[in-house]
Amino acid sequence: MDIDELCSGQRAIPTRDGPFFMERGKMKTYKNRALYLSFITILTLVTIIFFAKSTFAESPKEIRIGATVSMSGKFSTEIGPFKKLMDAYATTINARGGIYVKSAGARLPVKFIVYDDKSDGPTARKFYERLISVDKADILLGPYSSPVTFAASVAAEENKVPFIAICANSDKIYSRGFKWIVCVIDAAPRYTHRYWDMIKAEGWAKTVAFVVEDTLHPQGVYRGAKKLADSAGLKEVSLNVLPANTHDFTVAIMKIQNKSPDIVFVSANVPFSIAFMRQARELGLNPKEFHVIHHGGVFKNGLGVGSEDVVGQSYWTQGMNYGNPELFAEIMKHSGISLDDFPWAPAYMMAFETATQAIERAGSLDREKLMATLKHLKVMTVGGVVSFAENGVGTINTYPSQIIGGQYHIVWPPEVATARHQYPGSKN
Repeated sequence: MDIDELCSGQRAIPTRDGPFFMERGKMKTYKNRALYLSFITILTLVTIIFFAKSTFAESPKEIRIGATVSMSGKFSTEIGPFKKLMDAYATTINARGGIYVKSAGARLPVKFIVYDDKSDGPTARKFYERLISVDKADILLGPYSSPVTFAASVAAEENKVPFIAICANSDKIYSRGFKWIVCVIDAAPRYTHRYWDMIKAEGWAKTVAFVVEDTLHPQGVYRGAKKLADSAGLKEVSLNVLPANTHDFTVAIMKIQNKSPDIVFVSANVPFSIAFMRQARELGLNPKEFHVIHHGGVFKNGLGVGSEDVVGQSYWTQGMNYGNPELFAEIMKHSGISLDDFPWAPAYMMAFETATQAIERAGSLDREKLMATLKHLKVMTVGGVVSFAENGVGTINTYPSQIIGGQYHIVWPPEVATARHQYPGSKN
């Protein structure tokens, strides 16, 4: 009888100390257990490596802010070089280390991705769709004007990407129930409320004539101004709503002259305003005051001395000390942009500050977290405190400013005024 028979089903494993006997079933169990443990170990290692690689791949390397600028088309007179403003902000912030993102555990550099929307709504929407799908923007800054923003914001809403509108305050934008849009500035009807507060406080004006460009923003501003003028005790004696491409204003000017209003209030974009004011001066229209809502440097340069004493609206001027004016001055210097020529630059700075604070406070570039943070944000900017109503409308509003001696001066309210309101002006 051999050894296997003697051991009755046991198998001999030779060793230096003689045969070692193990039941066949137990040996098999140990082998299975060893294989199982090896499998679990390998699976665990693979899982750790996979998630480590995934985390590494998903960790952002930069903050991508998408926008369009009207580098061409009719709004180029208002914001044409503002890509330089965006680049100057990124350069300045990056030189300071970037923006801290808690989820990344690091300060990340800012990168603006900017296209020319050609002052056209459908073109802008196409580029915002590209910014979302191709460029993978984390957050979007809106284009200039209400009509272009009305179209562009649809792309953000459909794709659920945070969208900060800037110079676009038509009520029609914010009455659609959109959830992914906020705007740094107040609604159009309140755009000139400080001007009418001044007129009411001074008490000299009794009548007003309105000239309105028939587009979204000017119409919205007029509707608010009409109510505000009524509240200030003024009577509307003439209303002239004209197409944006109007070139001959003779009939409207003669109609206004027959009413001799104290104020002629022009609610229009710059090209329209220059054409109207040039003809008004030539035809001797001479109210006690012209108010032109957009009277920036392009307007002033286009009219020359004819712009003197005109009152309009500005977001900021030297001497106002909200937020961080030193940072704004540094960015303007780097951009090479003149505040007088492009008075909407402060509104864009406020949007930059808003986006920066939203990212820092959210601690993440997750779009839902960013949007939730924006909705409840309250932040001090160079133009004052920015916060948002339920429909996304912001709190920043303009100040009445007057061209005096070729320079812009805030003339109301007294606590921020840089000069006294000249009424009637030397040209009136």
